[in-house]
Amino acid sequence: MKTLKSTLLALLVVSVFSCSKDDDSPNPDNHAPESFNLITVPDGTTDVDLNPTFSWEPAIDPDGDAVSYDVYLGTENPPITAVASGLSDITYTPQENLNPGTTYYWAVMAKDGNQGETLSNVATFTTLEQQPIVLSCNAFKSNNDDAILLLENRINGVDYIIDCITSVEVDLKIEPGVEIEFTDATGMKIREEGSISAIGSQSEPIIFTAATKTKGAWKGIISYSQSVKNRFDYVTMEYAGDGGLSGNGELGSLILRPGVYFRLNNVTIKNGLNNGISSTWYNYDVEINNCTITGCDMPIYADANVASHISGGDFTGNNTDAIRLDSDAGPRKMSTSQTWTALNVPYRMGSTLVIEDGAVFTIQPGVIVEFEDGKGIIIDKGGDDGSAISAEGTPENPIVFTGVTKSPGAWETISVRRTSSVQNKIDNVLIEYAGGAGAGGAIEMWVDPVLTVTNTTFKDIDACALYNRYGPTNPNLTENNNTLVNVNGGYMCND
Repeated sequence: MKTLKSTLLALLVVSVFSCSKDDDSPNPDNHAPESFNLITVPDGTTDVDLNPTFSWEPAIDPDGDAVSYDVYLGTENPPITAVASGLSDITYTPQENLNPGTTYYWAVMAKDGNQGETLSNVATFTTLEQQPIVLSCNAFKSNNDDAILLLENRINGVDYIIDCITSVEVDLKIEPGVEIEFTDATGMKIREEGSISAIGSQSEPIIFTAATKTKGAWKGIISYSQSVKNRFDYVTMEYAGDGGLSGNGELGSLILRPGVYFRLNNVTIKNGLNNGISSTWYNYDVEINNCTITGCDMPIYADANVASHISGGDFTGNNTDAIRLDSDAGPRKMSTSQTWTALNVPYRMGSTLVIEDGAVFTIQPGVIVEFEDGKGIIIDKGGDDGSAISAEGTPENPIVFTGVTKSPGAWETISVRRTSSVQNKIDNVLIEYAGGAGAGGAIEMWVDPVLTVTNTTFKDIDACALYNRYGPTNPNLTENNNTLVNVNGGYMCND
């Protein structure tokens, strides 16, 4: 088989490239065109454009016959495929691009129309590796008739370069394996009318990276979009977080504005200058599942209502390994029932957590909640006296309420106010470093709320363990088997 193939190839080459210059020619009175040289693309050239123009010297015919040319081009040496025939010009440009990073061979046959043929030398060249596409700043604008809707995985390495702050006003999809490189101080804004769906795979992640491999080299991505199409799966963001994408001072590699819908699964955010994710507004529909955020200032800074939608993942290796949360008595209060699951870093309250309107705040065993100085938790009636805190740990896996500052009175209190819910339970919990900011106790009770406190340790408290406001006792309190360690005010106090 191998010998037969070689024989056929040799016969074909001889047939194609033989010249008629001797008396054995079918037309002995005719003289073939004189020899000539190839000009471009020269022999041995590298990094040749994917759509080159080939040129050669004119072949002079001794008989004055008109000369035409056939061009042979291919990856075999010698090339045996004619890609153009009967040309009168001494140039040729392929109709389709050549393959990137490929070695080619080419030659030209001059013909005089009377069976006289002369073959040029054979030249070889290598095309350049395919280059990234620099996307225009209006590439994803809705008023652009040529707006890009799909970014394809074109080559190994960087597929696209963004050199401005680009706005996405269309439904943009990104294929697995795509790598987008941002030049310094650039970024991406997902506008209200647009969306982004970047769904990679474990073997082909989508990468958003920087041309300069330093923290904060590019600004990051900010989304204003409430579209259910917003999704990142197996996406890596790196070297972002420079800030300045909005006028509100949010800092993060990925910034989510009020009301945004986003699903983040198996996303890695690393080496960001500031927060990995910033979502500090309200009315979010966001899920963060099995994500890794490392090498940033802090992994996540969010509205406290986002916390119940974080599961799994790894948030270590940052300047501060904690999920920082904000709350208030307005749109960021907890007004729907939520559950916090144990992560490999603490939840950190940057403001007092407010639970109202019948919301039940469930904390699973092993959760650590730490409070910045003077902050705490308020459980109050609002529009429904069914509001509750259900913090039930286990002896092997207790729940911990602690302070960022490890000293008595660093944070305020857990204030259980006008609530009649039997779900108010604190069991197998460690409460430490509370009792500051004028609090009467680590746990305060207002207006006789229903509350059970059992198997709980109060440690390093700069007040009482339990404090009853507006009455000497709380008839709705059930307490048992609690432990005090360095509690300045004693076990039970009141106004």
